[in-house]
Amino acid sequence: MGYIWVALSAALFAGFDIGAHLTFVIGYDFPLGKGYHSFIQTHGHLQLVGWAGLFIIGISLHFIPRLAGIPVSQPRWIHRILWLMGVGLLLRSVGHVVLPYITRSTLFVLFGGMVVGSGLIEWSGIFAYLFLLSKTLYGVKGIDQRPALTSVKPYFSMMLVGWLFYASLNLILLIQMVLSKGSMISPAWNEFSIQIFVGLVLLPVAFAFSIRTFPLYFRLAPIDWPVRRVAYAYLFAFCLQTAPAFPPLSDLIPQASFYLSQIGMLLKGGVILWFVWKLDILTRFREPWTGQRTLQPASDRRPTRPGMPDYGEFGRFERPVYAAYVWLVVGAFFEILLGIATLWGRPVSIGNDVIRHLYLLGFITHLIFGMSVRMIPGFIKKKRVACTQLVDFTFWLGTVATICRIFPLLLPSAIFGAVPASVWVAKTAFAFSGIIGWLAVLCLAGNLWKTASS
Repeated sequence: MGYIWVALSAALFAGFDIGAHLTFVIGYDFPLGKGYHSFIQTHGHLQLVGWAGLFIIGISLHFIPRLAGIPVSQPRWIHRILWLMGVGLLLRSVGHVVLPYITRSTLFVLFGGMVVGSGLIEWSGIFAYLFLLSKTLYGVKGIDQRPALTSVKPYFSMMLVGWLFYASLNLILLIQMVLSKGSMISPAWNEFSIQIFVGLVLLPVAFAFSIRTFPLYFRLAPIDWPVRRVAYAYLFAFCLQTAPAFPPLSDLIPQASFYLSQIGMLLKGGVILWFVWKLDILTRFREPWTGQRTLQPASDRRPTRPGMPDYGEFGRFERPVYAAYVWLVVGAFFEILLGIATLWGRPVSIGNDVIRHLYLLGFITHLIFGMSVRMIPGFIKKKRVACTQLVDFTFWLGTVATICRIFPLLLPSAIFGAVPASVWVAKTAFAFSGIIGWLAVLCLAGNLWKTASS
C-alpha cells in the first residue's frame, strides 16, 4: 500500500498540481514565464512515473507473484524500492522546476545535482524492481502448467523492457541537460522517451491486467483468443511507429522516417481496436464464462448486480473502467485517422498532445479510478469500499476533466468565428480541466484512505 499512497501524494501535491497550473495559464493566455518548458517536462515525468508508474509497481508486486505461484524472492527490497522511487521523484519535482530561474547562479550546481541525482536514484529503484519481477517471471518452474501467466508474459516482458529503456534514457538526458547548463531536455528526445513509456509500459501492462482480471470482475466471456499473437502484433506496430522517431534516425532520413511512423501508428490503432473487440468489455456480445460452468449458485443465494459478480459494495466501479476503454477506442481511432490522412496527403489537425492525453488522462487514469476501488480493498482485507458515492464523484469529475482537456483542442476554427462565446467557453474548459482532474484524484485518495482506516 505504500506505493499507492506515494502515487496519490505525487499526483495530488505535484503532478496534477503542475498540470492544473499549466492548463490555467495556457487557457487564459497568461505569460508562460521562464519555467514553462521545465514545468511541462516535470509534470509529464511525475504523471508517468509517480502517478501511473507507482500504481503499476505496487499492484504488480502483489499480483504477478500470485499469478506465477511463487513469492517475491527478496521481499525486503519492496520497501527499499519504494524509498528510492519516492526520494527520486521528490528531488525531480523540486530541482527541475527551479533550474530555469538559476541558470546563471552558483545554485545551479546544487539543483542540477539534485536533478541528476533524482534520475540516478529512480534508475536504481527501477532496476531493483525489474530484478525482482524478472526472477519471478523467468524463474517459474513448469511454466507450461500456468497458462494464465504464459498468455500475458509477452505483455509483462514489454513492460520490463520499457521501464529499463525509459529509466536509462531519462538518466542520460538529465545528465546531458545539466552538463550543458540547460533547464529543459531536448524536446525530440523527451517526446521519444514518453512514447517509450506509454507504448511499452503503460498500455501493455493495462492490457495484461485487463485480460487476467476483467472476466472475473465484470463477468465477461472467457479469454479463448490468441492473446500472445495480439501482443506480438502490437509490439511490431509500436516498433514501426516509434523506431523511426528515434532522433538520430529521424534527422538522417526525415521523410522516410515520418511515413514509416505513420504506418506504424495506423497499425497500432488497428491492433488496439481489435484487442478491445476481443476483450468484449464494451460490446458484451459473447456469453460470459459463468454460462459454461457446470455448478450453479444455490437458488437461495442473494442475487448480485445485473451482469456483475458483486453486490455493489465497491460502488459502480465499472463506469470509470468503461469510460477508460471508450477513451482508448477514441485514441486508437484518432491514430488510425491521422495515419490514413497523412499517407493520403490530407493531414488532419490532431496533435500528439491530444492522443497522449486520451491514453494517459482518458484511459490509464480512468482505469486506475475504477480498478483501484475494486482491487485495493481486497489487498488490505476489506470487504467493501468506504464510500460508494465517492466512486461516482471520481468518475464524473474524471470524465469532465478529460472532455475539458481534449475537446477544446479538437474544435475547428470555423466554430470560434461563427460563435463568439465558444472561444471563452473553450478557454475556460481547458483552463479548469486540470483543477477538475485534481479533484477527481482527491476523491479517490479520500475514499481509499477512509477504506484503509475504517
